[in-house]
Amino acid sequence: MTIEKAVSWNNVYETWRHHFYNLGDEEAKNGFNAFFDPKNFFAPHSPTIGMPLALGISQVDGRYEVVMGLHICEQLIEFLREKLPCTPLPTLSNLSPAKYEIIERFEATHNEILQRTHQKAKKRNKARTKLMDAKKLSALARTLVHGGKYVLVSIDIEAYEMDHSILLEIGWSMYDAASDRFLDQHYAMDTYKHLTNGKFVSDQRMRFNFGTTVWCSLKQALKELRKDLDWAVARDGGFVLVGHGLDSDIKYLLQQKFKWPTADGSETLSVEESAHVAILNTDVIYAASINDLHNPPSLGKTMDLLDIENWNLHNAGNDAHYTLLLLMKLVNKK
Repeated sequence: MTIEKAVSWNNVYETWRHHFYNLGDEEAKNGFNAFFDPKNFFAPHSPTIGMPLALGISQVDGRYEVVMGLHICEQLIEFLREKLPCTPLPTLSNLSPAKYEIIERFEATHNEILQRTHQKAKKRNKARTKLMDAKKLSALARTLVHGGKYVLVSIDIEAYEMDHSILLEIGWSMYDAASDRFLDQHYAMDTYKHLTNGKFVSDQRMRFNFGTTVWCSLKQALKELRKDLDWAVARDGGFVLVGHGLDSDIKYLLQQKFKWPTADGSETLSVEESAHVAILNTDVIYAASINDLHNPPSLGKTMDLLDIENWNLHNAGNDAHYTLLLLMKLVNKK
């Protein structure tokens, strides 16, 4: 791969479009549109067909762009001169060349090739943005864990494998950063004692490693969760929510119409409107640490990769506790 000075296709198109449209000449405007119309630009005998372009990464901001060399821009200006001999033309000074790392070169022999490369750049930019957001989340997690202020609450829910609307267990683990202490809770729903997993997900309901399992109704279990969250909000003004693939657990709570505490003392069904300081997904934070957000591994697999001893996973209380241990490992909290 080489570093070259180039200008992005979009920069050329938008800058020149601005130039021709601002001339106040309808013929110049129509001529510009006709020149860049794919039917003309990629016509068999068009001088622009087969233009050498490249997919590059900007050395300024890391964005992927379809780019061209300045000599190609000069040629385009000459082609425009032939089409619009009486129209004032743009100059290279109107453009903003920059250094790009060239990823791949291609010849724009038809519009599909150009559009496909634009889509490739768009897809890579989207992945890059997601990775940057994940790294910001990782940095925030480190700040919150080491800051010693908030309670971090990890929540996990085990649903019945044959009907995910039936919740068999709920567990949560609370790490009080102010006192460096853990508090673990595990509740099993007495209404569904007769239902067990085991076909697709292992049944570990009776193997809570960090305390005593409480059998009660789902309503009572959610009431206890709310009490612990209320305590955190009353003391610190908010709480930090932690999970490994937390979206499904939040969805389960929403289905049960669980009401989160807010900073002003009211309550809400939306976790986004609650008193949460941050939502930390350990699967995303781990993925950021290896620069790969594609299919992050499960909780158990991630812990194995990081040499975190664990057993009896798929118990809601255990999974909640281990998720916090995983977070500590990821932010280097001993």
